[in-house]
Amino acid sequence: MALNNGFGQFQASFFKVLQRVDLYSENMRALPHDFVRNFSDEELSLEMKIGAEWGSSWDIGISKNPRFCYMEKSGWEKFVRDNALGDNEFVTFTHIRKMYFTVNIYNQNCKEMLQPPQSRASSSRVKTEQEEIKVTTPAELSHRGATTPPAESSGGGKDKRKLNFGKKRAEESQTSKRTEKMVKARRYSPGASSSSVADIIIFIKKSYLNILRFPNHVSNDLMPRERTMFIIHHPGKKRSWNVVYLPRAKDACLSGGWARVAKEYPIAVGDTCSFTSIKPNELILVVSKP
Repeated sequence: MALNNGFGQFQASFFKVLQRVDLYSENMRALPHDFVRNFSDEELSLEMKIGAEWGSSWDIGISKNPRFCYMEKSGWEKFVRDNALGDNEFVTFTHIRKMYFTVNIYNQNCKEMLQPPQSRASSSRVKTEQEEIKVTTPAELSHRGATTPPAESSGGGKDKRKLNFGKKRAEESQTSKRTEKMVKARRYSPGASSSSVADIIIFIKKSYLNILRFPNHVSNDLMPRERTMFIIHHPGKKRSWNVVYLPRAKDACLSGGWARVAKEYPIAVGDTCSFTSIKPNELILVVSKP
């Protein structure tokens, strides 16, 4: 999906696309050559400590074969297992200080993982159980603005189920709004790891060779609200292009300059384009062939 050995690099960070078929190989666990050159032999003899945003961390030893340095399998397996990885997640590793790295994990839907999978499952399970045993009281109905108490006849159970269903829909709407606010806050926060774009994956069809259109959920959640000039880099910054982003209501797109990118990269019908933000208005583009 990305590079053949599963990683890319930029400055003091590198990324991996975690594919299940190659999840535990030495190539997948390899550290980029240009990245490793920034560290002394003494530093490379230490363990890497990888810290997630929610507070979890993993210690991973570093070994070396004749070709490259790589993360040892035992620590890597625990990191992968704890986060239920292997479904083409996009994972970035950023060096903060002496062999300490922060990790950011993006799922295929382009959303960043903000809590461990087990916590998400437990939270969902608890919420479901609470909804199932919840008894709606007259006080709660009054608080919601209800004018009629639940029926006491044989149809009362049906009315109560309707009220609980309405409550569930309201809670889902509130959760969606909170998530949207959180995404926007992370997007515009000065300390956020990505300024405006987290990770975007687009499958190329013929019309996308001239103008690259984004799905509505991508343009609404991840892209700027105004016309913006992006700098798009080839991995390793071998080449760079200036491309205009147009935030149109129904078909936001990369327009002026994109056709040149498609021609010079080159990009063909059936390719997969993966964009990753590295600085405000700067993206790395990785193209994989079918």
